[in-house]
Amino acid sequence: MKAIISIICLLFAGSAIAQCEQNIHITDIPYAKNSSYFPSQYTKQLDKLIENASDNPGYLVLEFQILKHPKSDDARKYNMWLAKRRIDRIKEYLTHAHYPAPIISRILTASNKDIRYVSISWCDAIQSSAAITNKNI
Repeated sequence: MKAIISIICLLFAGSAIAQCEQNIHITDIPYAKNSSYFPSQYTKQLDKLIENASDNPGYLVLEFQILKHPKSDDARKYNMWLAKRRIDRIKEYLTHAHYPAPIISRILTASNKDIRYVSISWCDAIQSSAAITNKNI
């Protein structure tokens, strides 16, 4: 029964993620080409994020963009693996430091640019739900 309730909650959470209109950009964490390790100087920014964690309802969004037209199927698979690994490195860092808010990750596969950073944003649940309610009225 708990599993069914959890799945239902995740399904509703997925639709809420797409409707977050109040993202507050916090920072970008860059990566070297073909690397899944972020430079150590960015741990200070992540530590500051942890220190200033909000009690407000909401969640952290980790987002990475990859090229929409890779040269081969192998390149596409590698790009997806690397994007996931880059996001996971940040997520692991925050989790080990006991970051209190939920962390959502997205890989966008329609970029026209060769971007090598994970964008970190905060989605305020209260402001987003108010924006959705106002839009539906």
